[in-house]
Amino acid sequence: MIDAHVHVWDTARRALPWLPTGHPLRRDFTLADLSADRPPGQSDGRLPGLVLVQADADPAEVHDLLDLAATTPSVAGVVGWFDLRNLPADLPGDPRLVGIRSPPADQTDPDALTDPAHVRGVRAATDAGLAIDLLLRPPALIGAARLASVVPEARLVLDHLGNPTTADATWRTGLQALAECPNVTVKLSGTAHLPPDDLAELVDVALDLFGSDRLMFGSDWPVCTLSAGRSEVVRRTADLLPSATHNDVFRGTAQRTYRPRETAP
Repeated sequence: MIDAHVHVWDTARRALPWLPTGHPLRRDFTLADLSADRPPGQSDGRLPGLVLVQADADPAEVHDLLDLAATTPSVAGVVGWFDLRNLPADLPGDPRLVGIRSPPADQTDPDALTDPAHVRGVRAATDAGLAIDLLLRPPALIGAARLASVVPEARLVLDHLGNPTTADATWRTGLQALAECPNVTVKLSGTAHLPPDDLAELVDVALDLFGSDRLMFGSDWPVCTLSAGRSEVVRRTADLLPSATHNDVFRGTAQRTYRPRETAP
């Protein structure tokens, strides 16, 4: 298994401005904490393969995550933060860096995705062999589809199903446009807070549009813990999907998209 969306952070090193003082997530989260969040009956605390994803808009975090990956066999790759509008020429050459996430300031603005500076950054990151994670809201999905068409060689990953609350017309239209772009995959992540019936509908739509070979699982730990533990998120997602799709969603799509190094068994 590969969990394609996990965060870790040290509040002494990371600003994390999206977590205000007093927020329940404003504390340290480590891989040791993650290993303790395991299914009933599993006593060894083994971690699955992990893709660590940026939580702070700071290039220094990338190096922290890569250092962690270097000493943790279960970490298959890192999706780090660099400003795609001003991408440095000297990106880390570490093979564990498998992607970049640089969310636009306005995650609802479809035009931000095809801003010329952003497009140049996506092209440069793609030339460096990196995937691009997209953290967006439903109104911006149309812009992401335009980006996918402008840079067809890019491997674009839509995080958190595009952050819908329900399967409304704006989300469906945007997701349909993205599904028509073969270079886009979607993460079933960041949805632990949704009511079960709404989540089931969203997953059904995504599966119908993208097929299992373009969907991947991500727990969004520790953010998911506001609603459910990681092991519960795994179970809920598996229950929503036909068993024939599990190999793709829980491993194969992440391997094909991020092209990570092999993880320890």
